[in-house]
Amino acid sequence: MKDTAKTMQVGRRQKLEVVIYTQTLKIVGTVHTMPDSRLVDFMNSRFLNFKEADLFIVVTDATVYILPQENLLQSAEFLTINKRAIMLVLPKPPDTPIISAEQSKDTAVT
Repeated sequence: MKDTAKTMQVGRRQKLEVVIYTQTLKIVGTVHTMPDSRLVDFMNSRFLNFKEADLFIVVTDATVYILPQENLLQSAEFLTINKRAIMLVLPKPPDTPIISAEQSKDTAVT
C-alpha cells in the first residue's frame, strides 16, 4: 500500500527543464516539481528544516558542462546536486539550444 502511495506522488509531479550553475559547472536537465508550484518553492522546500536528505535535488536527463568554456563533461540519466553548491537556477526557455553552434563545434568528438 505504501509503494502505491509513493508511485502516485511521483506521478503527480510536473517536469521542469532547468539550467543550473555551480561555481564550476553548468547543468542542463529536468527537475520534478509538484504541480502548479514555483521553482523557488521547489528549491526552498524543507531546506529551512535542514534535514540531510533535503540538501540534494534530483536532476534527470542531465548534461553537465565545465565552466567557463562550457565544454561537455558528461551526460547522465540521473544525478543529484547539493543545494549548497547551486549558485543559480533558471527555467530553460522552450526550444532554446543548450549551447551555441560555435560551442558545439568546439566540444564535438572527431
